[in-house]
Amino acid sequence: MTPPSSTRRALLLTYHDPQCTNYGAGQRTHFLLKALGKHLPTDVVLFSESSGANTASDLPDELGGGKLFCINYLPRSFLDRAWCGLASKQLSKLLAATIDFNQYDFIVCRYITPYLKCQLPSNKPLIIDFDDPVYSVSWRSLRKPRAIIKETVKWLNQLIINARLKSARAQSARFLFVCERDRAAFPQLKGALLPNIPLFPQYPSDYSASNGKTLLFVGLMSWQPNIIAVDHFLANIWPKILKKNPAAHFRIVGKATSENLQRWNTFPNCTADGYVEDIDDAYREAAVCVVPILSGGGSNIKVPEACAHNRPVVASTYSFNGWKNDLVAGKDILVGDNDESFTKHCILLLTDKESAINISRSGHRAISSRLSFESFTKQLHQVVSAAVRERITSQ
Repeated sequence: MTPPSSTRRALLLTYHDPQCTNYGAGQRTHFLLKALGKHLPTDVVLFSESSGANTASDLPDELGGGKLFCINYLPRSFLDRAWCGLASKQLSKLLAATIDFNQYDFIVCRYITPYLKCQLPSNKPLIIDFDDPVYSVSWRSLRKPRAIIKETVKWLNQLIINARLKSARAQSARFLFVCERDRAAFPQLKGALLPNIPLFPQYPSDYSASNGKTLLFVGLMSWQPNIIAVDHFLANIWPKILKKNPAAHFRIVGKATSENLQRWNTFPNCTADGYVEDIDDAYREAAVCVVPILSGGGSNIKVPEACAHNRPVVASTYSFNGWKNDLVAGKDILVGDNDESFTKHCILLLTDKESAINISRSGHRAISSRLSFESFTKQLHQVVSAAVRERITSQ
């Protein structure tokens, strides 16, 4: 159980380790905890569907110096699975045995999952970081029966989540959205915008470090929208680029199945590496970063991440829409409305070094000034303060 405390504290519930920043969901969890810790001690409950003893340890001062409670469990049924939008008695009991909610002023859920799975006290302000709330893929783009079944389950689960968002507890909570597109999809919820921010490299390399021929895609390649995007790029855009620039090279970085890696590596001048230890090195080599995402959810953090690494970006309209308040098309980033314009932009940046440098510098300036950790912290603090004031007023 959490120790008695007379100081104000916050509680963060998450399935993503805030100390693991080598992927997008982990990075936002890290920044969320770091920002909370700037104002008051914050304890973390980290859920994991795995065996092993539950543990408690101290978080580093950089993350607020609170406690990290790891709850490891083996699901007894599908109700205990994180992907299921129904409540879990098992998880609720484990959480109640670990945490004394009376010690906390408010609760923050990273993603909506902890709220869906656990019975949380109704007398505490609740903030839900509603990342990736709208998930959609083109059914025609699904290649295998397993993928179709997986997406069908996700679609059914989304119906359950939408129904549970109508509850009084959800209606009283405050939701954080990563982009205006997501917030507009849920006008009935009390929400605020808290954009994703990229993890800036300590030493961003100058564009001159690029090899001048590599187009880079970075993403978790078990995520269906990323798979669909890469497949579409290789089938409809990459051949046109190679025809104009035979020396071009397409590199795919991100954890993937061996089957997909093998399949992508059969394409001409294409290298699918899977997970790499040094992502900064991958960006350093790249001449252009491509984000041809056509569906999915969230804001596509890969867009500002590439800008943070000082690389020019060509993005689909869908990807750009998550950042249109922060980046200017044609100046900070090039946007492909269709396959033809996407191809044209890629060829331009591969053949016109001056244009590539100008786009990379402008994009880096825009991201550095608009998506800082300081602004992220300020926006989060405003939401937290409003939630706490509202709860006090209603009592």
